[in-house]
Amino acid sequence: MSSESTSKDRVAFLAAIGFIAIVALLMAILAFGRALAGDASGSPSPTTAAAPSAPAVVTVHLGEFSVSPEAITVGRDGTLSVMNMGSIEHDVVVEGTDFATPLIAPGGTVDLDLTGLAPGTYRILCTVAGHEAAGMTATLIVTEQPGAGAADPGEGHGTIDWETMAANMKASIEAFPAATEGTGGLLFEPTILPDGTKEFVFVVEEIDWEVEPGRVVKGMAYNGQIPGPTIKVDVGDRVRIVVENRLEEITSWHPHGVRRHSFEADGVGYISQPPIAPGETWSVEFVAEEQSVGMYHGHDMGIHQVPNGLAGAFIVGDLPIPEGWNVVGEEVMFLNDAGNIGFSLNGKSFPATTPYSLQVGESLLVHYMNEGLMAHPMHLHNNRQLVIAKDGFPLESPYFADVINVAPGERYSVLVLAEMPGVWVWHCHIFTHVERSDGTMFGMLTALIVEE
Repeated sequence: MSSESTSKDRVAFLAAIGFIAIVALLMAILAFGRALAGDASGSPSPTTAAAPSAPAVVTVHLGEFSVSPEAITVGRDGTLSVMNMGSIEHDVVVEGTDFATPLIAPGGTVDLDLTGLAPGTYRILCTVAGHEAAGMTATLIVTEQPGAGAADPGEGHGTIDWETMAANMKASIEAFPAATEGTGGLLFEPTILPDGTKEFVFVVEEIDWEVEPGRVVKGMAYNGQIPGPTIKVDVGDRVRIVVENRLEEITSWHPHGVRRHSFEADGVGYISQPPIAPGETWSVEFVAEEQSVGMYHGHDMGIHQVPNGLAGAFIVGDLPIPEGWNVVGEEVMFLNDAGNIGFSLNGKSFPATTPYSLQVGESLLVHYMNEGLMAHPMHLHNNRQLVIAKDGFPLESPYFADVINVAPGERYSVLVLAEMPGVWVWHCHIFTHVERSDGTMFGMLTALIVEE
């Protein structure tokens, strides 16, 4: 073959390669244009799908009022494992489709099978009246490729294996007790007026509250505390309550379970008093006539004010203590499960909850107070609890209990006896209230530290 012929063949070959490259480029541009057109129409498009590493199963948490994660990526024909972490019923609907869960009870889980849902980007929401407007929406991305593994809220879109779950659990436990900004339930020192009246002045306002390390939410607080400061007075004391409302809505102040208070102090708008309007200050005086283990909280707009922090303890006098108990302290354990605060003890979620310390033979008087929206079976490992009062009424026959179920609004007063050295877990025995599906411990969990 001559050199001239070889040169012509090379030119022809390069021209063919160039033509193929140009055609490929044009096809890519056309495909990209179709993708943009699909996005502009607002309809699901395969080209909007995410990377092929999306999981087949994604855990979705529902609360009051949120969907987590806010951006959910799942493989084609995947499944959403929807967990209701809130205190009221919720559902999940893929907007514009027939894919939906039924109403899910608090603490319940429903798997939403997405088999047949075209790859693309969708909007999901809760259809319970008012919940969408309150923020219960999220974005759902279904990829072209089938998924593998599982993902949980806050864990990205990778597989969650048992080693990762164990590592998450270990890290959360080793962080206990974690420091956070703000402490609630501090003892409220009153101002003593000239006639001996004990005056308690409350400022009601919205604040930023760190529930657990790095998790700061909007809360409603008395004097910057969640729960509010603890009132402790003697039987026969004259009490003056002053409430300044700095919220942008009405509120009121109700002494829940404080017995024999005057009608004017009952704190129910349009029944015992006008609501406290924004910018107004309200006051009332009454005599604490009878021993009580009570609470105080907002009553008007209570559906969100109380779960978001507007509550505190109000204790009148002292409970009778059985003989032989070496009581070295008195504590309030506020239980919550809703609002922005969520599952918490005294306004904090593990690992930011406070541990309790005793020596063997010592006892602690603890008042469980439930201002949440569901019951909580409180369980202390390996150390007895003697129930001595229910709702502040002393029991003629106190009894030992391993688990004490505290319903909303209830108060149980118990003596905790430190019997054996160790770090003993103390928690709500509904596991979804203390452990996330990725293994992280959170919520209504603390510990009793017993030393020799």
